[in-house]
Amino acid sequence: MDGKTKSNEVLYSPSQWCKRMDPYIVVNKHIEKVKLISEQIKKSRYCKATNIRYGSGDQQLLDVYEDGLISSDCTFVYIHGGYWQELNKDISAYCVEPLVNAGIRVVVPGYDLAPKVTLFNIVEEIHQMLSYLKDSLKYKNIWLGGHSAGAHLAASMIHPEINENIGVKGFILISGIFDLSPLLETSINKLLKLNKNTCLELSPLKNLYGLDFTHITAQNCIKFFVAYGENDSPAFHFQSKQFAKFLEKLGLDVTEERINGVDHFDIVENLSSIDYSLTKRIINFILN
Repeated sequence: MDGKTKSNEVLYSPSQWCKRMDPYIVVNKHIEKVKLISEQIKKSRYCKATNIRYGSGDQQLLDVYEDGLISSDCTFVYIHGGYWQELNKDISAYCVEPLVNAGIRVVVPGYDLAPKVTLFNIVEEIHQMLSYLKDSLKYKNIWLGGHSAGAHLAASMIHPEINENIGVKGFILISGIFDLSPLLETSINKLLKLNKNTCLELSPLKNLYGLDFTHITAQNCIKFFVAYGENDSPAFHFQSKQFAKFLEKLGLDVTEERINGVDHFDIVENLSSIDYSLTKRIINFILN
């Protein structure tokens, strides 16, 4: 393993950058925390429906959270991370309570994971999920968000036709990966089996070149919020900043923000709190 490979291996290992606890326990502690919060949410009045099937894949199921009438008619779709290989929707409902209390419906989808399916398959599953929300559930004013690999999947839905036909109003991308090429020679790619060509095809930072967003920008005013944690690795800082600048060059409305005092894990763990700065930013971003 050469120096560059070692560097990327560390740069794209978020646990190695956590200052709050030993890097060897941070992932397990993260899972414990988000699982506990999500289990409580599933037992609460916010849980309207679970395991709604939106496709034929084993994990193509989604959960809907709301409380009575949704005053804003806005739906926030939150896509979990896990490097397209781990985690699931059942432990990813931690953002629900503050958003639903603000009048925003929350949808948490699952998706099949590598190596059972390819990353191409996973991206297509997210597209199917959005179509299901529009055509079967008749949801409008959809705001698409995700964390880490989930932010990549959300960003993979940025396209003039998708946004115009499905009605996505905005994207909330938290500590995402938008250029997959640095992962090629890391252990992360062992199950993904990406190569240079698939990286180009599946990287939002690469595959949006040349697309014309003029019409949807003028008609629908789609907005983008790109956030990353102060204590995340330099690679995640760079990816978020680079993608935000890229979206701006496409003529899109972009807000980029570093969230102080958090790392790759508690940047989303804290979304369970209405007092957390990023929670407030997301609510304001959707409703205003």
